[in-house]
Amino acid sequence: MEDRTKGILYMLMVVAIWGFSFVATKILLNYLDPAIIAFTRFFIATVLLFAICRKRETYSPDEKIYVAIAGFLGITCYYMFENVALTFTTATNSSLISATVPVFFLLTLDVLRKKFSIPIKYIGAFVAFVGVALLILNGKFNLNLNPLGDFLMFGSVFSWVFYTMIIDRMGSRNILIVSRDLTLSGTAFLLPFALYEAQDLRVDIFSQNDLLVVIAAILYLGVFCSALGFLFWNKAIHLAGSSTTTNGIYLLPLVTIIGDSIIIGNVPNIYVMIGAVLVLAGVYLSERS
Repeated sequence: MEDRTKGILYMLMVVAIWGFSFVATKILLNYLDPAIIAFTRFFIATVLLFAICRKRETYSPDEKIYVAIAGFLGITCYYMFENVALTFTTATNSSLISATVPVFFLLTLDVLRKKFSIPIKYIGAFVAFVGVALLILNGKFNLNLNPLGDFLMFGSVFSWVFYTMIIDRMGSRNILIVSRDLTLSGTAFLLPFALYEAQDLRVDIFSQNDLLVVIAAILYLGVFCSALGFLFWNKAIHLAGSSTTTNGIYLLPLVTIIGDSIIIGNVPNIYVMIGAVLVLAGVYLSERS
C-alpha cells in the first residue's frame, strides 16, 4: 500500500473518531469546566502515549522549540480559544469558522511559499466550504454575529494551521515520539487554566450514574480522540501530506450527520444531501491535482 493511501486511511479513522467527539464533550460540559476537561483528556493521552513508547528522542535545540510550540498551538491554544469562544458565540458560528481551516491553511501556505496554488484547489475549497455550510446551517440562515466570540474562534483556526505546518516539518522524526512529547507540552501549558477552574470543582454533586458517564466520556476523549486521534492525524500528515490531511476537516460535519442519522434516527433533509455532495465534490476537486 502506498504511503499516501495509508495516510488517507489514518485521516479517515481520525475524522470518524473526532466526528463523534462532540457528544462526549457536550455531556462533560454539564459537569465540568472547559479547561478541566481539556487538561484531563490530554493528561490521560500523555500517560497512555508514554506507556506505549518509553523511548527517548534526541532533539536539536530548534526541534525542542518546535515540539513545545506544536503542543502549545495544537492543544493549549486550540482548545482554550475554542472553549472560551463558545461562551460568547453560537455553536453554529463556531462550526462554520472551524471549517475554514483548510482554506486558511492553503492561503497561509501559498503566502509563505510566495507562490499561489492552481485555481482548481481554490475552487474545490470553496465548493467544500459551501457544502459544510449547508450541512451545519441546515437551510436556516440565521447567523448571530458576535465579534469577540468569532474572533476567538479564528484564533483556534490559525492555531491549528500553524500546528499542522510544524508537524509537517517534523516529518523526518518518529511520529509516535513527537506526538507523545508535544502532547506532554500541551498538557503542561493547560495546567494553570485547569487549576484556576478547579477552585470551584465539586465532585460531591455527581451521582453514581453521573460519575460513570463522566468517566466513560473522558476516557473516550482521552484515549481515542486525544492519544490515538493526534497520533494518527500526525501520521496522516507525514504520509499523505499536510494539505490532503487538512482537507479531512471538511468531512467532520458529514460524519456527525451520519452518526446523528444512525444513533438518533434523524433523517437527512435536502439541504444535508446537497451539502454532503458538495463536500465530497469539493474535496475531490482539491485532491485531483
